[in-house]
Amino acid sequence: MAETCHGIFILLGGTTIARKSRKQPLKTAMMDIRSTVGYIRLSVANKDESCSVENQKLILEQWAAEHEMPISHFYVDANHSGSNFDRPAFKQMLADIDAGRIECVIVKDLSRLGREFLSTSYYIEEHFPSKKIRFVSVNDHFDTIDGISNQEAESGSRVRIPIINAFNEQVSLDIQKKTRVALDTKATRGMFIGPRAPFGYRKSADNHFKLKVDPEATETVKLIFSMAADGVGANTIVWHLNENHIPTPIQYARAKGLQGNYDDGDGTWNTRSVKYILTNRTYTGALVQGKEKRVVEGSHSSLVNAKIFDRIQIALQQRAFNLTGAKKAPSTPNLLKGKVICGCCGSKIQRRRGTNHADWYFFTCLTNNRVGANRCTGMYVREEDIFSAIYHQLNLFVKANSNFNANYYTKTDELEHEIAQCREMLADPMECTMRLYERLICKELDKDNYLAEKAKVYAAKEQLEKAEAELDASRRRHEEFEAMHKVLRKELPLAEILDCIDGILVNEGRKIEVKWREMC
Repeated sequence: MAETCHGIFILLGGTTIARKSRKQPLKTAMMDIRSTVGYIRLSVANKDESCSVENQKLILEQWAAEHEMPISHFYVDANHSGSNFDRPAFKQMLADIDAGRIECVIVKDLSRLGREFLSTSYYIEEHFPSKKIRFVSVNDHFDTIDGISNQEAESGSRVRIPIINAFNEQVSLDIQKKTRVALDTKATRGMFIGPRAPFGYRKSADNHFKLKVDPEATETVKLIFSMAADGVGANTIVWHLNENHIPTPIQYARAKGLQGNYDDGDGTWNTRSVKYILTNRTYTGALVQGKEKRVVEGSHSSLVNAKIFDRIQIALQQRAFNLTGAKKAPSTPNLLKGKVICGCCGSKIQRRRGTNHADWYFFTCLTNNRVGANRCTGMYVREEDIFSAIYHQLNLFVKANSNFNANYYTKTDELEHEIAQCREMLADPMECTMRLYERLICKELDKDNYLAEKAKVYAAKEQLEKAEAELDASRRRHEEFEAMHKVLRKELPLAEILDCIDGILVNEGRKIEVKWREMC
């Protein structure tokens, strides 16, 4: 390992080699052992060309050429936030520094190193100097050979750099907000901002904000619209798609290489997916996007005529609200929508009205209609029987949780005490971090104690956020439990507590099982 002493490198074993001058490059094997490297970081949200990997390399290479310090290697972290240092290339650079392979690290600006105030300052003020690493930030005109290592330098680096780091941390907090504004602006201009193109389209290879027709998937989309335009109902369309083994949108996307955490479903079409396509105005060549749901016409090729699309919407509304029937009474709201599950096949059971539009309802499994015969035993139950089961099982659930209130008050006291302690310790989190940093600079803390204190600050912040979230959740559960009592006393309608039900399982023999959300 080499040490620097008055411009001379002293190697283990007694051999001495003159330190490299800016005017005369070192012509020994030393350059292979301790070299100049560039560190580049590009965040996910930053699409600015000036921050591209290529542009950062150009800036670093230009500085290195001017100072006759050729860069031997670039460490590149693409699509990584500056708010933490858990980055593969950065960690590899630290390992190479520990191994004694690096003499100087160059970055475009301090925000490329990081946007988290304490850690960024630690690497500049403590870690790099302790490893005898020269650190250069080109755009900030900052070089530790003039600032950190020379406390009498006029550059005032110790004052300026903490301010820049604090500013970069605040910038990190603003990036998400600015990204949302930028996406909304793109939506206004008719640029597609979704993560995935709608089924039947794909993102243009030349411009990811532009939709192009996917010839293969388009045939399925056109088939769905054609059948709907001919008056075919959604259930029949679903049956036709499944009978002909036509891939669902997610199956098709997976076959084309889609990766990620997406819901693959059960591999079959359902009325929800068909109606999503039939009601998606994107297929008319218009984009409806952004927080304000702005409509931009003619942004891409259409797959269905706008007039046909509008006619299909009217037909769907007529079926949903019985606008074609002459004397049918309006349907009552489906309070149990999405909650009633078939105990045989696991599908959500659909609500239907009684014979001749009678004012009663039942739930029945449509799996055999959609997928094919003999796929399910076809569970059936009347709606009034489900409500009766809910009231009966609600009473049992409340009795089984009779100790809930006592446990709630005890838990609330514990959480409020924990929150008060955390707030007392943290006060203002930003002020805490500034005080901690001042102690580090003033040498009141060494590196180990600094890291330990920093870990305490972050642990306290995390503990506070967790306790506050847990207290909010506990209060919501208490309000729900109180509402359950009021429902049993007929002081509130049943609809007020339906969100407390995770699911209603209908088994053979019309046996109904209500699954309540956990209260503790």
